[in-house]
Amino acid sequence: MPTEDDSNVYAVRRYGRPLDADPRSAFERDRDRILYSSAFRRLAGVTQVAAVREHHLLHNRLTHSLKVAQVGRRMAQRLCKDYRDFAKEVPGGRAGWPDIVESAGLAHDIGHPPFGHTAETVLNKKMSPYGGFEGNAQTFRVLTKLAVHAHVDHGLNLTRATLNAVLKYPRYEGEEVSESADRDWPFRKRGSKWGVYRSEEQDFSFAREGEGGSGRRSLAAVLMDWADDVSYVTHDLYDYFRGGLMPLHSLQNECPDEFLEFARARRKGEKYKRFDEEVFKRQYRELKRLMPDRGWRDTRDDRKILDRFQHELLGFFFNSVSVEQGEDGWEVCIDEIAEYQVEVIKELTFFYVIRRPSLAMVQRGQREIVARLFDDLMEMFGRHRNGKRDPDHPVPALLDDIYDGMERHEKVSGFTRSHEERRARAVCDYICALTEDQAINLYERLSGNSVSQGSIFGTWF
Repeated sequence: MPTEDDSNVYAVRRYGRPLDADPRSAFERDRDRILYSSAFRRLAGVTQVAAVREHHLLHNRLTHSLKVAQVGRRMAQRLCKDYRDFAKEVPGGRAGWPDIVESAGLAHDIGHPPFGHTAETVLNKKMSPYGGFEGNAQTFRVLTKLAVHAHVDHGLNLTRATLNAVLKYPRYEGEEVSESADRDWPFRKRGSKWGVYRSEEQDFSFAREGEGGSGRRSLAAVLMDWADDVSYVTHDLYDYFRGGLMPLHSLQNECPDEFLEFARARRKGEKYKRFDEEVFKRQYRELKRLMPDRGWRDTRDDRKILDRFQHELLGFFFNSVSVEQGEDGWEVCIDEIAEYQVEVIKELTFFYVIRRPSLAMVQRGQREIVARLFDDLMEMFGRHRNGKRDPDHPVPALLDDIYDGMERHEKVSGFTRSHEERRARAVCDYICALTEDQAINLYERLSGNSVSQGSIFGTWF
């Protein structure tokens, strides 16, 4: 007999389910479908901050996603254990909710293009006449349309609860939201961006059924978002201290003026009006107390010291999560001090790593690659679909398949695009299905130019 519970509204799937005797729960199936998808496996070839082919052993999007999933699952398990009334009411219950949070952690970056955020800016500009581009919206599109599962034509056919948990920004571009106080830093209840394309309206409505159009994240999405930040800041410190880019051992007890001015400039605007700079500086000093007291030499003792530092950070962030019952039901709450510590580490990463000229140079080249790929594929695909096939510039089979899939889905869903809009979205989807090595290789084939592998480390300028 099938084990999935059709009476559980959170376990319902968009396209039903096969009738089999699989012993896994609906949410365990979700986790496994994501883990075994080629869209997830591709993340091994997508950058986190520095290029995936650096000689230093750094995190990529795959290892980052695995850690987000693990941290999120453990937090969910602890909350279900410590708050029994909460565990009875949360989607999936005590047994299923950790699976939902873990699945969201595995999937949360699955739509990121090659070269990460720097490519997002290019694709958003190129796609501005055609509905825009946003990495989180692309993640939802991959899960509901582009990823492949044997039993459905569109996406992985995940449960309502898992799809809702992936939605870090559950609204369309330009959509206004109420409750402006929720939009102030630190954004946990709602987020500050948009994260769904209009073409996924039916899937979005399915995932958000019962949410009342509030634009607020689900409880699992809040926890996944916190796990994302926690994983990001802890392995950033680990990677860039070992790589010699972030001098944790030599930072002063007080915030250096240059760093403070840099951080202050990045927090301009109304959304940071609740941010307290004095608390920020105090948490800088508190983090300094935990930091390694000597430079990295790659010895066993060095690894123990750094591992202890990371362990203390993770333990603090892990225990900073609680739940409470408010007027609108249960809420996941993050300790304010933990939020400030995460903010300090994010600013340290930007100050010492992301603003480096070597990384900026590499990212400029990456943007050129993505822009050229988009323009060339648009031109080639236009000729291809207009019957003017050029044997010297064949169109990749996957690009053809993505376009045909959109046509088939539009006949069923009622959502319509012009040929130009469909062509642009197909090209964008195709680029987002590439690893960085594949993108570089395709660029070299189309342009005739050879690309050196830029590095954030050891540059001469």
